[in-house]
Amino acid sequence: MESIKNYFGGWTKSRIIRLILAIALGIGYISSKETIYLFGAIILGIQAILNISCPGGSCETGISKNKEPIVKVDKFEPGKE
Repeated sequence: MESIKNYFGGWTKSRIIRLILAIALGIGYISSKETIYLFGAIILGIQAILNISCPGGSCETGISKNKEPIVKVDKFEPGKE
């Protein structure tokens, strides 16, 4: 019982919201038999249970100004090398 409390104790609000949406989409699939609801429920459920989200942290927010960019893009100037 203690391990279950520890597992759910570290959940964030976004993880709980994903789980609630997965359950809601699962209920929507059961009532309407629309496959798109099932796909959404599976994806959100896996994200909530395994705590995975956007690949590479692409949906990360609150990036500090001191952080260097991941990809550096040089300005293109024709005729200049």
